[in-house]
Amino acid sequence: GAVGHAAIQLARWAGARVITTVSSPEKAALATAAGAHHVVNYRTDDAAAAIRAIAPEGVDQVVEVSPARNAALNAQVIANHGSISVYATDGGAEMTLDVRHHFSLNARYQFLLLYTVGDAALAAAAEDITRALEDGVLPVGEGAGLPLTRFPLERAGEAHDAVEAGTVGKVLIDVTEA
Repeated sequence: GAVGHAAIQLARWAGARVITTVSSPEKAALATAAGAHHVVNYRTDDAAAAIRAIAPEGVDQVVEVSPARNAALNAQVIANHGSISVYATDGGAEMTLDVRHHFSLNARYQFLLLYTVGDAALAAAAEDITRALEDGVLPVGEGAGLPLTRFPLERAGEAHDAVEAGTVGKVLIDVTEA
């Protein structure tokens, strides 16, 4: 998705080694195009083993869209003092955590909702994103790992259908007048 795509690009820009999980070879190609150093297919690989092979000490930061579904995986790969940042949920409203395990790692879950992070955090994010844009590190499009599917305004219904069908990338409606 768009947030994961931007997370890969911003992490690379910040100097991180990026490991991402995907569900298909097509999404692996997109993650690689976005800048991921390593791609693990969680449907065909033992994701925890593959990630630990790349990062034996664990990962410092997880950017998470499915915390309930991925709680066990996150627990297996998070490093000591690592953070799991949750920005959405697409797989369950509740999760169970092994408190002792997370406690022993000093691990942190950080839930993020844009509307409530506060003005200071929004301003800092805007500054960082502006710098990243100025540095040219947030491209989009198929070659950059985020395909764009465009529809003219009069075909907005088809755009909605494309979203419902799970079109990979972003579906855009062009509202400019000809």
